[in-house]
Amino acid sequence: MTDQPRAAELDAFFRADPHARALGAELEAWGTGWARVSLDLGPRHLNFAGTPHGGVLFALGDVALSVASNSWGRKAVALSVDIQFVRLGTGRLVAEATERSRTRRTASYLIEVSDADGLVASLHAMAYRLSAWHLDEDGWPPAWRAAY
Repeated sequence: MTDQPRAAELDAFFRADPHARALGAELEAWGTGWARVSLDLGPRHLNFAGTPHGGVLFALGDVALSVASNSWGRKAVALSVDIQFVRLGTGRLVAEATERSRTRRTASYLIEVSDADGLVASLHAMAYRLSAWHLDEDGWPPAWRAAY
């Protein structure tokens, strides 16, 4: 996972995400600045043409983004996200979010959604990092809060 000082508490917090659960997404792994989330495509994820709905691909990428951008413990929200659909996905989808840059207030991410045959969609995101912290602010070591 990570050497993050409250990793176990954040892990439980991330895994309780009601949207991810409703989507059927599973948090496979995460660390500071990255996350990997998977989803087994089923009938509820398909559109009227019988192919994976673009909103499902976006939502899976967004779940990975939410974990990666909040992984430092500071609350973060998406400022912008754009997606490029590369091809139709099948079976198990995996979204991996990777932090590309981070400042005190913003961070950028590349999120790639893949299946067994390769890239399905690519998302680029910018997150806004709030001053508030997850869990309880006083529970974070002062040095961690100062650094991240």
